[in-house]
Amino acid sequence: MAKPKDKKTELIGKKKKKSVLREWIEAIIFAGIAAIIIRTFLIETFLIPSESMESTFLKGDQLIANKFVFRFREPNQFEPIIFKFPLDPYDPQPEDRYAKLIRPIYWDKKNFFFKFYKRRDFIKRIIGVPRDTLQIIDKNIYINGKYIKEDYVQHTDFRIIPREQGRLYINNEFTGSRDNFGPIIVPDSCYFVMGDNRDNSNDSRYWGFLEREYIKGIPMILYWSMGDHHKIRWSRILKIPK
Repeated sequence: MAKPKDKKTELIGKKKKKSVLREWIEAIIFAGIAAIIIRTFLIETFLIPSESMESTFLKGDQLIANKFVFRFREPNQFEPIIFKFPLDPYDPQPEDRYAKLIRPIYWDKKNFFFKFYKRRDFIKRIIGVPRDTLQIIDKNIYINGKYIKEDYVQHTDFRIIPREQGRLYINNEFTGSRDNFGPIIVPDSCYFVMGDNRDNSNDSRYWGFLEREYIKGIPMILYWSMGDHHKIRWSRILKIPK
């Protein structure tokens, strides 16, 4: 006949179960907090969504972004950066439909469900820095009157659109066309960014200067790349961006 457990043994067993459960809960909470801190201040993964930076970055490239580097220095001219798209609203629209819980989580009052929202991340290259005078003449970049040779740029449209045929404006001032632009002066605390795939890039020529506060970081390492039909680009994995 089995000896019945005394109350003291049962109490110890319950405490052990509670302590194990508590350890798991604490570990999950700690891991979540650590992930938030790392993602907010240190590094973040990023998927290249378009062809605007080809051939430096290809659509489907996945990279790790260094987010703490700009806590110690300012962005460098001609380096690629990741930034929050400045024309995206801070909160989902229309505002009266969504109640903010903990950003980026909102409550959709119409559908009675949660909504995840954050501004889109873009990647472009810094071309003009504060107080630069920038001009584009027949697709060529001139900064402060000096021609800039850009080995990273590709052109896929060999047409050259004259300045007078352009429809581009910055702050309601006519700036020209895609291929003949400016001259413009980059304001303080702002940058002029462009894609390396120069003829197919939604960049500062179209939506204006990028304020410093929107810049998140720089690409640190390309850790995965997948092209059309789920084809893995093995040669690009663990590549250091330039």
